[in-house]
Amino acid sequence: MDSYTKVSRKLPFSLAGLPKKVVVSYISDYLIIIVLVGIFFALDSIEPFHQPFALQNYTLQYPYASHERVPIGLALALVVLLPGLVIAFYTLVLDGLFSHHKTPGTGKRGPYTLRSRLWELNCGILGLLLASGTAFVITNALKNATGKPRPDFIDRCQPKPDAADPVPYGLSTDEVCTRRDLLKDGYRSFPSGHSSSSFAGLFYLSLYLAGKLHIWDSRAFVWKTFLVIVPTLGAALIAISRIEDARHHPFDVITGSLLGVACAWVSYRQYFPPLSEPWSKGRAYPIRTWGSPEEPRYVGDGGFRSGAGERPRGASVAAPLRAEGMESLRSGGLEPGRGISRMNTVPLDGTEETRRRAGENVFRQQVAAGEQARSGDGEYYASPRGHRDEWEESETESEDDLERVAREGETYELQPRGASALRIESGA
Repeated sequence: MDSYTKVSRKLPFSLAGLPKKVVVSYISDYLIIIVLVGIFFALDSIEPFHQPFALQNYTLQYPYASHERVPIGLALALVVLLPGLVIAFYTLVLDGLFSHHKTPGTGKRGPYTLRSRLWELNCGILGLLLASGTAFVITNALKNATGKPRPDFIDRCQPKPDAADPVPYGLSTDEVCTRRDLLKDGYRSFPSGHSSSSFAGLFYLSLYLAGKLHIWDSRAFVWKTFLVIVPTLGAALIAISRIEDARHHPFDVITGSLLGVACAWVSYRQYFPPLSEPWSKGRAYPIRTWGSPEEPRYVGDGGFRSGAGERPRGASVAAPLRAEGMESLRSGGLEPGRGISRMNTVPLDGTEETRRRAGENVFRQQVAAGEQARSGDGEYYASPRGHRDEWEESETESEDDLERVAREGETYELQPRGASALRIESGA
């Protein structure tokens, strides 16, 4: 059993036996979030750039709203605290009552353990905080660098009665203002912080729910789609309120919203598989590990390539093609070039149990494959893409032989039950 499998089988939050590098890597995630908070407050204390403005610019002449529709305190509660509570409730309560999985090795269905759910909670909260912290820091940095006046800037400024723009085409500065206590925040229009933070938190929640409800599993449950849309709709309403309060121009809101979406997506993918893999059921990646030069290197699109490189979290090392597995493949009548499907896949071990399970519902196979891949002991299928006369030359007895075949240009597809194929190809 390789080191990756040993680590992936460790129960979450049970640090005994875990390499120090793994523990430090997760501690560093929380430290990065703390650093982001510190950077945010540091940026907030900096005086932004002051763009000159035209006193006759009607887009800057909106009245100053002393009472915002969504003040900063309520915004933080809606975009950080509320998603965190939903993630905690779903993970600790709903996951324990309604979510089940097949236990690797036994095939019996049962609820997720508390420790497994705590690991899901850890990854869910980490992603949420990373999305929010990143959005806040990037937004404040852009605000200070741009120094764009808000739509209510003239009302904040209260220009002198005889103030006028220099002729013929000049612009005014804040020297014409009689009130200065609101000017610092008045130069922070682009991009919208409420918009970026709301989409960072609530769109992240939509991604989280979409993964847990596996909305792209080809079953077309409309209620799931609408449930997933609700947080994103809430983010859009918060963003629109900034236009209603004349705190931001429409372009500021659009840019902030797109920034929040990007932060949410990147943060979600740090800890969770893509939504296009419904068989993973939105379960977080297993405990981190690092590959070795002897292990296949991930090349994207479900592919592995022999040579140095790190295996991504959530991906298992492909099992070597044993001679008995190849014999089982040939006896199964798999035709050259047909690839792998539910109808022509032959399990390597050839047992009655795996043959029986190969005929089950495709989606269930995908779910089981995702769970087995995360536990590190999945059963794999193989399909040579060459001719039958090449199979005899391509039998492998070990991972070294498998890599030799890859170096010589042979291509195999390795796949957990029902999941998309993993390719081992030659070259780095």
